[in-house]
Amino acid sequence: MIANLPILIFDTTLRDGELTPGVHFSTPDKVQIAQQLEEIGVDTIEIGYPGRYAKDIDEIIAVSQVIKGSTLCALAGSQETEINKAAKSLEKAEKSSINIYTLVNLTSSSKTLDKNSILSTLKKQISQAKNYCNIVQWTAFDATRGDINFLCEAVQTAIESGAKIISIPDSLGVALPEDFYNLLQKLYQNIPQLQHVTVSVHCHNDLGKAVENSLVGLEVGVRQIECAVNGLGARKGNANLTKVVNLIQSHHSYYTTINHNLIPKISELIK
Repeated sequence: MIANLPILIFDTTLRDGELTPGVHFSTPDKVQIAQQLEEIGVDTIEIGYPGRYAKDIDEIIAVSQVIKGSTLCALAGSQETEINKAAKSLEKAEKSSINIYTLVNLTSSSKTLDKNSILSTLKKQISQAKNYCNIVQWTAFDATRGDINFLCEAVQTAIESGAKIISIPDSLGVALPEDFYNLLQKLYQNIPQLQHVTVSVHCHNDLGKAVENSLVGLEVGVRQIECAVNGLGARKGNANLTKVVNLIQSHHSYYTTINHNLIPKISELIK
């Protein structure tokens, strides 16, 4: 039987949640929400994407001035300029992380992507990000629709390059729980180094399976779940933080540091 193991909660309300149609957070909004996320015990707060949205730079700086316990995270694509902007935004953060995403579905664009170029770029950008913060998370964007062999190669390269957290997302919300479980299991079977890093999942709710998909990997080894307050997020949203935390609480093998009594307050705030 698995011992009582901690599951980290990575909240993306302030970044992915703002992609919800009609949702917009001002700088004071983000500061207030971040303070409540820290209060309830969220481990990592992803604030924005400064490489794409200029307003996120000031918002990340403002949040950094008040949050001291939770790790603050900025998203970046695999471009040097985006990583530089993320790092600059996080300079004042007590604890910081850069989340670099790389497209790993080689046939998802109009032209076939070159895998050697992708691997070379992700290696370079992870190494670059390590100069700015201790925790670099690497996200295998569109992992569930890509080739498993290349995914394994990319994950291994990311680990060898210094990523401490590997995120396997169902970016477009197309995976069924059994398929997502099998994908994660194959990764663990083929990449022994996964035992030495934190594996995260980021599941979208297009098929209504975000919460279930987020939890199926726990017995394989997943130790971080990315979610959002009230399930906010692009298209049909992300895994709902309340549902994820409650289901983990009811499981005898896992726990989170979230204060369940305070969740209704932040859920009501963001309604």
